[in-house]
Amino acid sequence: MVQLELDPKILGENHGDQFLQDEDKLSVAELIPRILQERNSFLYISEESLENEIEHNNSSEAESQEPDNVFAQPDEIDSYELFQKNKVELAQQLNSALNETSLSLDFVSLLLSSVKVNLGKSTMSPHLTQNVPPGSLNADRLSKYDDPNDMQSKVANLGNGWKGESIEKITGLFRNASMKLNEQVIKEKTYWESLINVLDHDEVLYKTRDPLDNSRAIGVKYGYSASGSSYRDEGNAILRKDPSSGAISFVPISRGRAGTKICKYIKVRILTKVDDDYLLTGQSLFDKKFAGKNTSAIINDIEKARYFVFQEDLFYHLTREAKGLINYNISIISNKIIIEVDNELIEIESVVFDEDDEEELNNLYQNTNQLSSSNNRRAEAILIFMNLMLCCFYKYNLSLKQKVPTAVTKWKQQNSHPLILRPLLGHIRHELNVSSLRSVLKNHIGAFKQDLESELEVIQYSNLQAQESDKSFENPFQKAIEAPCTTFKLRCKRRDGRVLETVIDVTSTEIFVNLVLNLNVTKYDSGSDCKQHDNGANVLQNTFYDLNEVDECLNWTIMNFINQDSTITSADG
Repeated sequence: MVQLELDPKILGENHGDQFLQDEDKLSVAELIPRILQERNSFLYISEESLENEIEHNNSSEAESQEPDNVFAQPDEIDSYELFQKNKVELAQQLNSALNETSLSLDFVSLLLSSVKVNLGKSTMSPHLTQNVPPGSLNADRLSKYDDPNDMQSKVANLGNGWKGESIEKITGLFRNASMKLNEQVIKEKTYWESLINVLDHDEVLYKTRDPLDNSRAIGVKYGYSASGSSYRDEGNAILRKDPSSGAISFVPISRGRAGTKICKYIKVRILTKVDDDYLLTGQSLFDKKFAGKNTSAIINDIEKARYFVFQEDLFYHLTREAKGLINYNISIISNKIIIEVDNELIEIESVVFDEDDEEELNNLYQNTNQLSSSNNRRAEAILIFMNLMLCCFYKYNLSLKQKVPTAVTKWKQQNSHPLILRPLLGHIRHELNVSSLRSVLKNHIGAFKQDLESELEVIQYSNLQAQESDKSFENPFQKAIEAPCTTFKLRCKRRDGRVLETVIDVTSTEIFVNLVLNLNVTKYDSGSDCKQHDNGANVLQNTFYDLNEVDECLNWTIMNFINQDSTITSADG
């Protein structure tokens, strides 16, 4: 072993080197590592060894006190170059020692971190902390044995322990993997059983993308677009899978976004005028048929969404029709359509669904007396009529889509609209007009009963009688989609046998709500001719749009028929 020593005093005070330190000025924290590096351990230091070393050093110093040393011979070796060389070697040795010390410290810290994590982390180098996880190095203590065979046995037992520990870890990994696979199988079973349940309910499923994260998903169509509906909400939803349980949830899609929707349904109220005030006399009941029919929650959600999208579609078309009927005592206020007819108000309102509001859904607050519930059945009939008329439009629109595309069918598809509010209002007004005309005719019969024998015949919906006689007539909604027509036949017979027959058709235009009165007056010489419609003379034929005009015209015509003995000449009323 070669020991190099360099005296800093040789360089002088002005040529200090940062790699050389004065041993007398070192602190205890710096001195102990140097002693450990030189002596390896304090365990082998004793008083005797220190005395021998001191004597050896003294003898070496005595021998070195020669005038011709290496540093004093400039001719043989350049002292400065030798100094630089020795300095570099010393620095390399110091760096190597520092690296080895750091590695040893990291090794001990990593080994210690398996037992005391925080203590091990505090002494680790940043590089080791970033690249090696704490606790990844472990050690077992082996004791010294005198018997080498016994030592081999212990080592073999230790190896078997390590193998057993590895097997136990692998077994645990396989067990955990098995449990995870089992949980995944249960989730998949729950998911596909729910989908099969939806498919068995005859629902339409299709592949799509979830708008939430653009992942693959399965959608369901709950709307009526395939049945002929042209509503903007086609009724599509996502059957979203719950990653934790495998259950599916029903998430409607509205305008490209998935989320919850505000559910609304239609309620019909009838208010009757009593003592210059309108009182509620009837109200439709909320239909709960969509709920509770299936044990599956997802099927109930689909049926519930289908019911409410139909209600939205119905109110949408009702609002469109009401905008064109404002001149006929119809107004739209917020989500309510108000129809004023005679002494009644019919309110059609879109109400937000709240399943916790039992009073609103069951009309518990309304049916307090006989007057408040007298029109309940009528309100319910109005709601059923509107639902059926929308279904009828679906069927008609679907038949147009199934036909060969032509210019006519395309025009019908774009310009066809359901008849719901107009037929409803038209038939209500038609009944009032028929009742008013019946009263007018009865007044005339009573006024001229001394001079004439009168007979009144009323044929309701006379325009449908010819169609009903045809065997091919199978449309039960024909009465609703055609303008109503009721025919009045008034026959007045004089004492001389002459008969004046007045035929009045009470009908309307295609708007349904206008009053149209077609008047036709014919004179016959006898009652038999009148029954056979033979040899009749036309007296008057005209169309009126006001009931008062018909009243005046009838009064004038009957008075002429009574007072004149000659044939009544034609007049234009």
